[in-house]
Amino acid sequence: GRPDGDRRGPSTVVSGLLPQPPAEAGRAAEVHLLCIPFASTPELRDSALERIGTLFERRAGLRLRVTHFDDYETTREALESGVGDAALLSPLLYVQVAEDYAAEPSLRGARLRLLASAVAGGSPTYVGYITAAADGPIRELADVEGRPFGMVEGSTSGFLYPIDLADSRGLDPARLFGRVTFYPRHPEMVADLLRPPAERPIEAAALYQHIVDALGPADRARLRIVAKTGRIPRDALVVVVPLVDGREDPAALRRAAALQHAMLAVDDDPETARALRDGIGYDGWIVGDDRRYDAIRNVYRRFGRYRFGQGARTGEAEASGQ
Repeated sequence: GRPDGDRRGPSTVVSGLLPQPPAEAGRAAEVHLLCIPFASTPELRDSALERIGTLFERRAGLRLRVTHFDDYETTREALESGVGDAALLSPLLYVQVAEDYAAEPSLRGARLRLLASAVAGGSPTYVGYITAAADGPIRELADVEGRPFGMVEGSTSGFLYPIDLADSRGLDPARLFGRVTFYPRHPEMVADLLRPPAERPIEAAALYQHIVDALGPADRARLRIVAKTGRIPRDALVVVVPLVDGREDPAALRRAAALQHAMLAVDDDPETARALRDGIGYDGWIVGDDRRYDAIRNVYRRFGRYRFGQGARTGEAEASGQ
């Protein structure tokens, strides 16, 4: 069953494998893909998405137009306002958008379809790392209390799951992360942790696994992983399908099927898979299953409204609306 308090109806979010579309389904069609901020450099990101676009056009005739956003909330707003047809969403953002399509009357003229979930190294899940400077005093999770700490607001591994981790260890998140600074993206936190001690604005941070694992040996040796979160389902590829008289528009549904089958086949090309891994942190896709994200819904229901200090986005944490 659904988690308690889940507001989605049976037709709010649809997932699963669509039938293989006819060869002409995607011909000359354009898909406008909206992307969350990724943990890699813009150059690697753009190279990966360019390879995907080339593959899509060659195999399915789909033209891919990509718009990148600097934060999660702007991506959410753009998708829901009809800026794009499809989006790559972080796990938490997918859960939030699915709730929006269930609750917002303005969104009921379309259906959200979960087409695929990302895979890296054969796994559809990842973890978050609580990471500290190796030359600093933080050696375990409890040592974070009272020390400057970095988070990415709205991030699954950089915000939500670290709060759950602290609670599961019997620690008060509001006290533990009492000196939080919010960053727009994970790479900026890594860069600050790697600064010399006298220039370091934070002593530890909640980081996405891939960005730490992808560091070179010298930089990796300067960081210490002090705790890991629970397993997290990976990013979601979604498409918005307009409804006509309560039914999904057939032409849009065929384009969605073409997009899904093209994305599921990207790891057939080793060079594209390698570019994907370097650029956006995963190297393949599996068929989307909305139930896979129920684990995040359970955590989000408990801690999704956790709020920290306001002002200059740095300050004492405040627990509200747990």
